Amino acid sequence: MIWNVHARPDPAIRVPEPRTRHEPQAKDVTATTSRRLWFVSLGLGGLLDCSLALYHSILPYHMNWAQGLVGVPDSLTWALYALNFSWSVIVFLTACLVLHAARLTPPVDRFVQVALFAVGLFWLIHGAYTWLHPLPLPGAFRWLAGVLMAFPAVAAVLHWLPLVVYRERSA
Repeated sequence: MIWNVHARPDPAIRVPEPRTRHEPQAKDVTATTSRRLWFVSLGLGGLLDCSLALYHSILPYHMNWAQGLVGVPDSLTWALYALNFSWSVIVFLTACLVLHAARLTPPVDRFVQVALFAVGLFWLIHGAYTWLHPLPLPGAFRWLAGVLMAFPAVAAVLHWLPLVVYRERSA
C-alpha cells in the first residue's frame, strides 16, 4: 500500500488535537477523590473491624477470665466464651467483606451499598448500647472509657462516609 503524503485529510474523520501536557478535568479530579475516599475510609473501617475481632479472640486470656469465673456455673462460663468466640468470628468475617468492598471501584451495586449501610448501622446500635450501659472499669482504666465510647461512632462514620459521598456525587 502506498501512502499519499500530500493528500488532504478526510473531513469525515475527526482526529483529536494532541495535548502538550495533561490537564485534568474537574470531573476527573472529583471522581479520583471519590474513589480515594471510598478506598481509604472503607479500608480503615475494615482494618478497625478486623483489629477489634482479633483482639476479642485473645480477650479472655488477656483479661484472665478463667480466674474471674471461678464458682460460676459451667453453662454460663461456656456461654460467655462461646459468645465472645462468635462475636470475634462474625466481626472478622464482616471486616473481610468491608475490606473487599474497599477494593471495588464505585459505582458499586445496590447489595454492596446495603451491606455497608448495615455494618454502619450495627456499629451505631452497638455504640448506643455501650453508651447507655458502659463497661465498668477500674480507676486505672478510666481513660479507656472514652476510647470504648468513640470506637463505634468512628466505625459507623468510616462505613457510612463513602456511601454519603458516593450518593452525592452520583446525584
